[in-house]
Formats: sequence, C-alpha cells, structure tokens
Amino acid sequence: MTDICAGMSLGSFRGVVFVGGFSYADVLGSAKGWAATVRFNPAARAEFSRFRSREDTFSLGVCNGCQLMALFGWVVSDVDCDPIDGGELHQGVLLTHNRSRRFESRFVTVTILESCSILLQGMEGSTLGIWMAHGEGERLTVPLHSSLN
Repeated sequence: MTDICAGMSLGSFRGVVFVGGFSYADVLGSAKGWAATVRFNPAARAEFSRFRSREDTFSLGVCNGCQLMALFGWVVSDVDCDPIDGGELHQGVLLTHNRSRRFESRFVTVTILESCSILLQGMEGSTLGIWMAHGEGERLTVPLHSSLN
C-alpha cells in the first residue's frame, strides 16, 4: 500500500489480493483505516479506480481484505451501481457486527453458483466446506445514494 500511495502503478498487474489481518489495529472498525488510506490519498485512489475499471483484472479479498473491498464498493450487491462513478467509490455492501454481537467461528458449507469469476469457473454446483471466523460478518445492502454515518 505504501508503494501505491507513493505513486506506483498497477498497470502491469492483472490481479490483486487484499489479505487478512488487522489494519491500523482495526480501531475504527474492520479495514476502515486501510480504506481511508486509499480514499484520502489521491494517487492511491486514482490507481485503484483505474485498476478496477480495466476489463482484464481480477481481485480477491480475504478476511479484512474482503472488508476493504466492501468499503471500496468492489463487493457485488443487490444494488445496481457502478463502483466507480466519476472517480467516486460507492459502497454497495456493508459488513457490520454479527447479530450475536460476538466473535463467531465455525465450519460451514457453501454451494458455488454460476459466476463469471475466473476463480470460480467450472465450479458451479460444487459444495465446499469453508472456515469462517469474524466479528463483523452481517451483510447489509447500502442504497447507492445513502450516507454512512
């Protein structure tokens, strides 16, 4: 992230993986400090916007990286919105505190649906076991023109 904030280009990259782990100690909430680093750095914001708008790229967010992608507006939602609109990033999905208000950790199964994702090609209909562990996993859809206060 430091390199991108300093002006490094993602032009030669086809994929980006945002990893898990705390960022800025998650003091403001999961990945919020990390997202602010991009939102308030013009070079980083422009570079990620260019990367996302290219048709030859993919991205993956793991744990806090998924939280970051949600804050960027890169996680698909039921809201029909372009994540990059005139240079603005719109958040369509918000991952917030679990309903239990506790950290939850469990093994669950998921079924892969038809997807255009290069990471899931040919896997539709497959059922996989995955481990999930998080304190902020409640998915909320955010209307395009709402304000997150």
